[in-house]
Amino acid sequence: MSNFYIHKDDQQQGPFTIDELKDLKITRETMVWFEGADEWKQAIEIEDLQEIFKSIPPPLVDRKTEDVNKSINEGKLSRKKKGLILVVLLTLFIGGLGSYFYTIQQAKEVEMLRQIEEQKIKIQELAKIEAERVAEEQNKKMAEIASQRQLELESLKYEYSQAITNLRASEIRLKEIQVFQLLRTASEKQQQIQEQLENIMAWENEVERLKKEIDKY
Repeated sequence: MSNFYIHKDDQQQGPFTIDELKDLKITRETMVWFEGADEWKQAIEIEDLQEIFKSIPPPLVDRKTEDVNKSINEGKLSRKKKGLILVVLLTLFIGGLGSYFYTIQQAKEVEMLRQIEEQKIKIQELAKIEAERVAEEQNKKMAEIASQRQLELESLKYEYSQAITNLRASEIRLKEIQVFQLLRTASEKQQQIQEQLENIMAWENEVERLKKEIDKY
């Protein structure tokens, strides 16, 4: 194995011997192909070329560049972390805000229901008071009516008693007229008897009327 081809500066170069590759100062990552290989490989992967890299120090890493790259990577990672934290905080804020408004809405609904319930209780109390007032007025009116009817009944009973008394007195007076002669003619006596009979009939009619009135009660 003496002929090697390398891929450098976007170009294929070669063939080269191992000594020529040493002079070219290829790196471990240089892509190399040799006759019989299936594909291009990094130089470090080819066994015959590994002796080159035993005497060649690894490429010098620019610490400043490495620090800058590290700083950039850390900055990117930091920004990602900050972005993630911001998203989390924003999500928590939105969730908390939603929960806050939901709590306020729930409190408003509870307060509204409480006020409605209080209004119902007040309406029921007012309805009860009104019903009691109406019942009291009705009872008072009924009591007044009953009292009035009682007074009317007492008055009718008194009138009835007076009518009975007057009827009895008229009957007695009729007997007196019929018995005693006094200073009168027969026609005068008959006229007095007729008048007294009419008077008795009038009192009997009055007694009958009052009795019917009293029976209505």
